[in-house]
Amino acid sequence: MSLVYLEKDNWSEATPLLERLEKEADLPQNRTFAQSNLMKGYYENKEYSKAVTYAEMVLKNSKLENRVKSDAQIIIARSAIKTNNETKARNAYKEVEKIASGELKAEALYYSAYFENKDGSHRVSNQIVQKIASDYSAYKYWAAKGLIIMATNYYELNDAYQATYILESVTKNFQQFKDVVEEASKELTRIKTEEAKTNESVKN
Repeated sequence: MSLVYLEKDNWSEATPLLERLEKEADLPQNRTFAQSNLMKGYYENKEYSKAVTYAEMVLKNSKLENRVKSDAQIIIARSAIKTNNETKARNAYKEVEKIASGELKAEALYYSAYFENKDGSHRVSNQIVQKIASDYSAYKYWAAKGLIIMATNYYELNDAYQATYILESVTKNFQQFKDVVEEASKELTRIKTEEAKTNESVKN
């Protein structure tokens, strides 16, 4: 019965059934099925600590295929981002990067670039963004977010022209992603404000 609810992403109905299945399951694969769906359900319901607890339970199973492993690691990583646990997020995204493919790999690479940027490794961060653009360009959302990081890297490397050029291009070319355009516009305003201050001090 829980399968019907899962197919409809009806977590409020599915969760009690999955909890019962987890307790009563005789077969290990049924327990893993329950746990891996509970981690997703709790994440969707914004119960991040429960989501992480179940993801960690899933990862204790040594016979997991990579797809399930990367699903569990991504739940840990995203929950850590939502709860500002940077250390946990860094570690989980590193694990995702090792085993994931496709969109999850693009997401993991984005966060790799993000953390390199935070650490001040602007050139390394840009190389990772270039990798997303060349190898994972099909995943436009992560490519677009990566370009914003690239722009901030250029700004930190004293290339305001390149930074503003990239951000203006993101706002024009990725309008399907409202949050990305907002983030790019905010960054553009910040850079232009900083540049105006610098120009004023030069004139004076």
